[in-house]
Amino acid sequence: MTEPVKRRAYRSTVRAMRARANREAILRAARDLFVANGYPNTSVAAVATEAGVSEDLVYVQFQTKRRLLVEVLNYSVTGDVESPRVLAQERPQAVRREHDQRRQIALFAEDIAGRTSRARPIDDVMQSAALVDTEIAEKHRAMHRTRLANLTQFVEWVAANGPLRDGLTVEDAAATVWALTGPPMHRLLVDELGWDLDRFTAWVQETLQAALLPPPQSEPD
Repeated sequence: MTEPVKRRAYRSTVRAMRARANREAILRAARDLFVANGYPNTSVAAVATEAGVSEDLVYVQFQTKRRLLVEVLNYSVTGDVESPRVLAQERPQAVRREHDQRRQIALFAEDIAGRTSRARPIDDVMQSAALVDTEIAEKHRAMHRTRLANLTQFVEWVAANGPLRDGLTVEDAAATVWALTGPPMHRLLVDELGWDLDRFTAWVQETLQAALLPPPQSEPD
């Protein structure tokens, strides 16, 4: 009685693994083609060919090219084909669990710098497509509003462990983090000035610690 159940469970597991592998292949192929060729010049057929799957499968998984672009950005931000909520992932949760404010910002800087570096090329594509596609424009704005909400939660985690800089509200602090860690700042420092990821990460950490927190107490002589 139990043997057929085991076979069905095995087949189900194999199908799920295959579906996940296909989804990741599509997302990777779409990301590469969108960045190389732009949104208008990338067809679903080209993505399917690059991913080694059928065009029908791309439509089954993503419905439209617009939706595929959105999911590519989500994948770039989260690093996961299922695009889980960013705040539920392990590295943001490590920031939440930390009780030292400066250490919280250091952990956050390391995480956000990597996410921004991965996401910025496809965010550029989405921003360009938004100029001629109102649906993409609205989705792009919504995604960045979500980013601001996530960063507000980060600031609240920091503020729960001590005061922010004198006179700084959570809302203004979140806006500061939003501006300093977003794609435009990454473009200026990395593309224009040639900074590598380590330098960008260190700058984010040092700048946010100075912008958000009171000056460190001097040790008595």
